[in-house]
Amino acid sequence: MFLSSLLTGSFLAVLANGAAVAADQVGDLAPRTDSRGPVLNIVAPNITSKWFEGSNYVQIIEMFVENTDDKEYVTSGNGLQISVRSSSLDTVVPGTLKRLAPKQSAIVQVGVRNKRGVKPGTACSAEIVPEYRGRHSAGNSAKVSGSCGIGDFEESVQSVQSHTNPDWFNDAKYGIFIHWGVYAAPAYGNVGDKENYAEWYWNWMHRKGDKTATYEYHLETYGQDFNYDDFFSNFTDKKFDPKAWVDLFSDAGAQYFVPTTKHHDGFAIFNCSESISRRSSVHYGPKRDFIGDLFAAARKHQPHLRLGTYFSMPEWYNPAYKPYGSGSFPGGPPTNPYTGAELEYTGYVEVDDFVRDIQLPQMKTLAYEYGVDIMWCDISGSPNNMTILAAPWLNWARDHRRQVTFNNRCGLKGDFDTPEYTTNNETVERKWEASRGMDPHSYGYNYQTPDDKYLTGENITRTLVDIVSKNGNFLLDIGPAHDGSIPEIMQKGLRDAGRWIKGHGEAIFDTRYWKVTPGVDPLRYTTTRDAFYIHHLGAPSVSLSIPDPVPYLPGDKVTVVGGKQHGKSVPVSWDGIGKLTLKLSDEVIKGDEYVWAFKIEYK
Repeated sequence: MFLSSLLTGSFLAVLANGAAVAADQVGDLAPRTDSRGPVLNIVAPNITSKWFEGSNYVQIIEMFVENTDDKEYVTSGNGLQISVRSSSLDTVVPGTLKRLAPKQSAIVQVGVRNKRGVKPGTACSAEIVPEYRGRHSAGNSAKVSGSCGIGDFEESVQSVQSHTNPDWFNDAKYGIFIHWGVYAAPAYGNVGDKENYAEWYWNWMHRKGDKTATYEYHLETYGQDFNYDDFFSNFTDKKFDPKAWVDLFSDAGAQYFVPTTKHHDGFAIFNCSESISRRSSVHYGPKRDFIGDLFAAARKHQPHLRLGTYFSMPEWYNPAYKPYGSGSFPGGPPTNPYTGAELEYTGYVEVDDFVRDIQLPQMKTLAYEYGVDIMWCDISGSPNNMTILAAPWLNWARDHRRQVTFNNRCGLKGDFDTPEYTTNNETVERKWEASRGMDPHSYGYNYQTPDDKYLTGENITRTLVDIVSKNGNFLLDIGPAHDGSIPEIMQKGLRDAGRWIKGHGEAIFDTRYWKVTPGVDPLRYTTTRDAFYIHHLGAPSVSLSIPDPVPYLPGDKVTVVGGKQHGKSVPVSWDGIGKLTLKLSDEVIKGDEYVWAFKIEYK
């Protein structure tokens, strides 16, 4: 009964006519904090497999909290606390909300720990209870069941698929993808509408008439007797500088990076046992463990960067993959596409089974010896032993107080989905990560792509804001050249975007999506416990009207985020029913670039 009980006749007439009311005129419109508060619903509670970072395994129960009231807000004055009642669990960190507008919902977490004598991993149930100031019910309680405590995962699909991506991955938002391997030597994928992934060069060689014309290009450029494995000697480390790489990622504003450790050509750029395979940069070409050197540089010089590894589940022409082969992944041995002659699969070690004797042990090497945070697999429908890998790896990581994650291409649904060269038009509640190259059509380096076709700092920034507002992460790919150098045009785009990202980080990192709407162009939104962020793609006008029901209340402070006017207060008007208008000076408009961000700081 918020508005109807508080509005006087004169204010009511103004609001009925749709006129905006200056914020300093509507102090009397603030919600009553001495009321019982609106009725809340607990929606989709989940006892997750994750815990609060830095805690002693304080387990997270996650849920949506819905404000069912038509008019009244949840505010800090309501003293909302959400806890659990259970014979198995104690509430350690109650859930709270500082602001929740009418008919809106927000993600809330409650931290719990098993009661004495309850073994981690025990099946249990609990009741989620919302209360105001601990004195009276804030709404409807909800039942939840699951595994209490951070127990062991078992080697089964059901067990592994109960894993939840950790909060640090939700917080990180922006990573750098790297496609670098033997395919960087030919570095060809055609241009324009005929361009396609340059890292698929070897496969395109076998497709006469393919739109990339790789079959014809290779014949004309190298001749029919120059085989793909002959490019090994052209793949070098002459300009590979691991410190410069990770410094660039940091300058770009990224929070993690994911290099390709082995693509579909089977050539690994990390060190694994010779009994598994010798087809690697350690044994041929530069004779160097690139992933080891890159990770060592990150840990020494940019320790905030989380470490991921891309790993191709199948190999196009590995002889051991023949029993599993189909479609674009026929298995080997390889053949010369011009003469039909059978070729050596350089570095191949005879094994009994590809999945058990090559794929699985290589993934174990990355998981344990390289200590990855993100296992990023490719070609999801491939034969695999992911349950055998994942269960002990997740348990091992837990024992080392680490929370790791894996994508949906390892053979299971994984922790997050991975659209590529596309994005979601709407908010998607299941975590996702969109990837694409700075190149318009390729992850690997394509020397034919003109500089003006690469993503710019503005392109990167606007894409990041759009994706984050919809519950996504952005994994932006670079394709280094054959000698380990990163093309200048890529470095420029990354650093240009990085300047904006670092100046506006509070509105990007550690935020969550707004469940009401991702925003219609040119607006996007992100939220935290204490603030709400409005993003405007491109320069706004002096009077910026926000058509969506943002959770503003009189007394909230609205400021500029980033740019030359960072922290400057912004005058606003509010119609009392959800429409907010920001009054922007010329200095504010001229003081930023790419995306303008504004913060509503809850009082």
